Amino acid sequence: MKKVYKWLGLEKHEDFVNEYFAVANFRASLYMSIVIIVLEGWMILSLAIRWLSGDRTRTTDWYVSHVTWYGIMIVSAVMVLYFSLGYLKKRLTGPFMRFIGQSVLAAFALVSLSFGMNVSISDYSRGEQILCFVMMVIYVIGLLNWRPVIAITTATAAYLVFYHRMGQFPMHPISYATKVNLFTLWVSNVMLSLSVYQQRLSEAEKENELEKASVRDDLTGIPNFPTFRTKAARLLQENGVDDRIFLFLDIANFKSYNEKYGFEMGNECIRDIARLISQVFEEDLYARFSDDHFVVLTRRSRLDGKLRQLQLNGSGDQDVNQISLKVGAYEPRHQDVDPSIACDHARYACSMIKKHYDHDYCEYDREMDAGFRRRQYIVTHIEEAVEKGYIRVFYQPVVTAKDRTLCGLEALARWVDPIYGFLSPADFIPALEEYRLIGKLDKAVIEIVCRDLQESITDNRRVVPVSVNISRLDFELLNVPALFRSCLENFEIQPHFLHAEITESALVLSEGVLKKATDQLKELGSQLWLDDFGSGYSSLNVLKDYDFDVMKIDMSFLKNFEGNEKSRTILKSITAMASLIGMRTVCEGVETAEAADFLTQIGCERLQGYYFGKPMPLSEIWEKGEHFA
Repeated sequence: MKKVYKWLGLEKHEDFVNEYFAVANFRASLYMSIVIIVLEGWMILSLAIRWLSGDRTRTTDWYVSHVTWYGIMIVSAVMVLYFSLGYLKKRLTGPFMRFIGQSVLAAFALVSLSFGMNVSISDYSRGEQILCFVMMVIYVIGLLNWRPVIAITTATAAYLVFYHRMGQFPMHPISYATKVNLFTLWVSNVMLSLSVYQQRLSEAEKENELEKASVRDDLTGIPNFPTFRTKAARLLQENGVDDRIFLFLDIANFKSYNEKYGFEMGNECIRDIARLISQVFEEDLYARFSDDHFVVLTRRSRLDGKLRQLQLNGSGDQDVNQISLKVGAYEPRHQDVDPSIACDHARYACSMIKKHYDHDYCEYDREMDAGFRRRQYIVTHIEEAVEKGYIRVFYQPVVTAKDRTLCGLEALARWVDPIYGFLSPADFIPALEEYRLIGKLDKAVIEIVCRDLQESITDNRRVVPVSVNISRLDFELLNVPALFRSCLENFEIQPHFLHAEITESALVLSEGVLKKATDQLKELGSQLWLDDFGSGYSSLNVLKDYDFDVMKIDMSFLKNFEGNEKSRTILKSITAMASLIGMRTVCEGVETAEAADFLTQIGCERLQGYYFGKPMPLSEIWEKGEHFA
């Protein structure tokens, strides 16, 4: 039964398919209406010339009848031309205008059939051909795309009426050959309508699938951001910004969830959140922005209720109750706002509460605007900053625990800008990481460090190893071992002078990718430092699976150090364990003499922190000499 329904065109079509048929019909009618206007205009002119020249081979009634029909055809064609041009140029849009336009096409089709029938009957009564009727049936049934049930009904009715009217002329009885020809024409028209419809339907469905694939997010199935951006811009243009607000939704704690349960469970979590958003904001525009981020354009008047539904349902069962949604919001000021910029504003507002566990919603305001503009400046000017030397490297000393002499340096990026002045790393590093531009900064830092090392060697200064921070994104954006090798070769630096500090957070990268990169760095001759040990979930597995030379103990163990015996016990255990597995230890964040003395007593080999010196230009390091006690 479904096949019969589909064969007859009785099944319900998606709006895209209906639109596809409408556009095809309007395009065909556009050309046909122009042809008819020109042709019928020429016919009226021809009849006028014949009448004015005194040709009376036809009766006055014949002239009046034909001119009237030609005039009706021209008026109908002009209306079709107007609607076809308006719809194809998108001046007339929407389901209602499509319905009006299709009604005009249906009326034009009936006028065309009536015209063809009357002209051909007039010709048949004088023993002439019936080509005008045949031509109009082919146009109405063949060129226009009707559902088969409509096309078959229309063709059948037209041929029956025409056949009946042909029988009203006893002077020209219908011959057997004419009957066969009429039946053959009817069958041909029916088959043509079925063929054209099925071909158009197949094309429309293929286009619909391609359209869905291009507008849907692969992982979640909800709309992707390019689709959201296009629809949001159109909605604001057509309806204005009154009562509209953009939302940026971030899954809080998702990184930890992903580390604990794996990427497959992480993807399932993203799909669950996408389903929740599609249910809560069913009547609004929504999309997956990227990774674990989503965007929504909704009404402010409904916002409170929607947010309650989100937080109520987002605290789901199983272990997803570790997950919550952080929401940033931006209220557009004018209808020409770029949805991408609006979402960036909402995203920035969301970033303001990312680490505030007691806040789930934040709205973009004027105070945030200055910070947002600074961040955009950073993102768009990082290349200029590198080229023009606005990126500087400051060095923080690392000293031996026993005699407090300089044994190494950590390279830290600073940005001295001609407009904003001294930019804090807290300003530019998160922004560059967010936009995946951190590789440009870190590459510049490595090159500056190698240049400084080369100058120190040339000036016959004492040279100590320098460690540079390598983030997770660096391993994705750069070929880190190749970068180390080229810089060392270009500046003629021995590999043991350049160390790589890799944070625990970087180790969530695909194990094969990171293991290969770290092995290549070791083969090159550079030391590997495990930075921020104890700040993540994977510490012990990292010690087992990777061959690090130095363990850098996270500064969090020294917070409230004086009155916390547990911190002392843990530090002592970590230092002893590192010694047993052949790793040297550095403790960062040393700010007091008491902490430095304790770390020395328990066997920590190297110390770093404000007690020995803040990050400073290399020239100040040399001015201080070797002792930093």
